[in-house]
Amino acid sequence: MASGIEDHSDPEGSPEPQPHELPDDLPKSLDDRRTTKYNQEVEVYDAWQGQAQVLTTSSTAKPLNFNLSLDDYGQDADLSIPSKGDTHGRFDKMLAAQAAHKSNSSAEGDEDQVASDTKMPASDKKEILQRSLNLSASNGDTDRLQRLLSGAVKDFVDLNAPDTDGTAPLIYASCFGHADVVSALLNAGADVDKKDHHSWTSLMWATANRHQDVVKLLLEHGASPEAKSSGGRTAFEFVDPNSDISDYLHENGYKIGNAGMTDDFYDSGVSQDRFEEEMAENEMKRRMMMESAINLEVDLGNLGLDEQPESPEEEAEEGHDFVWDRCLNDQMFVFQESELGRILDIIITNMTPQRTPSQKPVPANIMFLSARYAHYHGNQELLETLFDTALEKLNDVIDRHQWDMTMLAFWISNTTLLLHYLKKDAGVVEVTTEYQVQISEIINEIFVLIIRDAERRMDKVFDAALLDHETIPGFEDIHFQHEWNIFRSKSKAKPEPPEKRFRPPSPKRRAKVSPRNITSLLSSTLFVLDLYDIHSVITTQIIGQLLYWLGAEMFNRVMSNRKYLARTKAMQVRMNVSTIEEWARNNNRQPEHYEQGSMNASGEATMDAARVHLAPVIQLLQWLQILTSLGDNHESLEGTVKQLPRLSPQQLIHAVKYYRPEVGEKTLPKSEMKYLNGLHKDFETRKAKRRSGLPPDAQQKPNNQSVDQPETPTSTQEEEDEAPDDLLLDPALMLPFSLPTLNDMIISYGAGFGGVNRERARKYIPTVPPEFLAKLDVGGSKSGSVYDNASFNEE
Repeated sequence: MASGIEDHSDPEGSPEPQPHELPDDLPKSLDDRRTTKYNQEVEVYDAWQGQAQVLTTSSTAKPLNFNLSLDDYGQDADLSIPSKGDTHGRFDKMLAAQAAHKSNSSAEGDEDQVASDTKMPASDKKEILQRSLNLSASNGDTDRLQRLLSGAVKDFVDLNAPDTDGTAPLIYASCFGHADVVSALLNAGADVDKKDHHSWTSLMWATANRHQDVVKLLLEHGASPEAKSSGGRTAFEFVDPNSDISDYLHENGYKIGNAGMTDDFYDSGVSQDRFEEEMAENEMKRRMMMESAINLEVDLGNLGLDEQPESPEEEAEEGHDFVWDRCLNDQMFVFQESELGRILDIIITNMTPQRTPSQKPVPANIMFLSARYAHYHGNQELLETLFDTALEKLNDVIDRHQWDMTMLAFWISNTTLLLHYLKKDAGVVEVTTEYQVQISEIINEIFVLIIRDAERRMDKVFDAALLDHETIPGFEDIHFQHEWNIFRSKSKAKPEPPEKRFRPPSPKRRAKVSPRNITSLLSSTLFVLDLYDIHSVITTQIIGQLLYWLGAEMFNRVMSNRKYLARTKAMQVRMNVSTIEEWARNNNRQPEHYEQGSMNASGEATMDAARVHLAPVIQLLQWLQILTSLGDNHESLEGTVKQLPRLSPQQLIHAVKYYRPEVGEKTLPKSEMKYLNGLHKDFETRKAKRRSGLPPDAQQKPNNQSVDQPETPTSTQEEEDEAPDDLLLDPALMLPFSLPTLNDMIISYGAGFGGVNRERARKYIPTVPPEFLAKLDVGGSKSGSVYDNASFNEE
């Protein structure tokens, strides 16, 4: 074998070229084993199919770990928890401050120099050093923290001072699990029970994120387990069942009630596979809750992070049937008119979103049971007072929380359920017709507010995520005609080394804004809608409206900016659109709408909505990719135009007119432009005759048509109906909204066809949980109970 190897050495004895050194993050030998921290996922664009394919290397399963550290670039940059009223996320601000701090070499490790600077005002010193303290606590930089807590520097920092978002250094360190930093702050005298702007203490964050060592430190330094958040929950209510924290608390004598305790696994009769599936589902739900709280800027408590399961005793109490055709004594809520305002304040004005099956519909249940009492045992005046006061308070709550999606989802769920109750009761339905109309209008208003809130959040990252994000490499060197300066040559893009081009994206590269930012917001919106049991008919319409907005906005921004009217740019944008299509396929929802007694659900599913609403922008991108390759082939142009029914001739002409050709790329010939102009003229003529009421085929052939010019074909009626009348689409257009019918709600809120889903039906029996009865009891401070003087007449 040795004789077959050629000798390529220089005969004159010149040194052989040395091999290139491998990058530091690649292994140097077989013994150099290291774990890769990037997700081995590569996007490949298929030009024939016009979409992207994602190639993923299988990896060993591992438990999910949600890390909120500011140095974790594995999460997208848009996952932030902004402060109230702030248009930019706190996470983005902290990242920017951190980057500025690191780039400023003069401030790196020179805390003493800043403190001793005689020219710098004291207020500036406090601001710089306090920001350094917050960053050190969040990033776990123990060395810098020690420098900030010693010497002359400590006079300019406050251990308990919150940042602009109301978060103290100890809360940052506890949330991110930096035990050394927590210990240093506590030893320096930090307030162990300091709360953030949502009234969460360090102990709550540590238990919620499962940092056992931090929990132990906080409890040893006197952290109060009885402190309550804004939602009224304590730290021990965040403990997960059968976790290490649960075992530690029980071993050390802490009484945490049912939190962290479940039945023995072997006594429950659950198989090992199902147990693991439930654990994986709970972890995924937990991660989705955290991501949704960041995306939608809402309190974690409103997303069920601390939700406790119902006890079997509560489920057993709801086992009796509800009588809808008459009012029994225990199936109504008796109240005095003088106490009506206080009761409505409890269930409407001061109500926070509830998530357990018995507490989600509390406002709807109490309102309906109160309406039954007012109708069957009161009078019409009492019923009108009840609804007038309640709807006025509800409108005030919606106006006050119009940018809080959890509140909007909670109330659209309750108003829909209340409307269902009113229509199902044979006696109440006839006397509440006017209020049913008002409730329907409130549902429509909340529907619009949810959509506008989601659109506002997606608009912040729209251009960077869907239009400017580039996945296909190699397009940086492409030059366009008439876009260079004759006095200065255009800078050439530095070629990317092959080892970087074909390597999976690094965490820092993946942290850039991408289409995942948009799909993450869509997933968060869908998660909140599902969390509060919003009817599928409403949920699919919300997602469909958001997909329409995405398609219309993308279409308008491509048409309005010549930067995107190019072949290569169209390929990049089309690849980004495919990400939204993939999301729609993975999250396809079918509305539970049944027509004329049919047992099969009908209505527009999520996949159908994506196909319809994204069709205009997809066809525009296809037109931009192929228009210059058509040349003088008239048959190809005619066939292509027929394949783009969602584009009007005016839009086709506009794209050609403002198209950015590459160097050496030919545009569409003039003869074919005449064909498109003829189509446009014919389209406008038919549109005008349609508006005037004349038949669309009553038109004359143009007399000045040239013999050499190809004949302009007439468009079909269906194609004209699909093509838009204007150049741009209307993103603010609201699609037709329809409420679920009584039949839809009976099937969805009942036991379903055949009465097999009794568990779901039990969830929607109008009852009031005992804890709310205690809050609503108005007779405790008086000589008698409100029920003492009530007389009930059985029908």
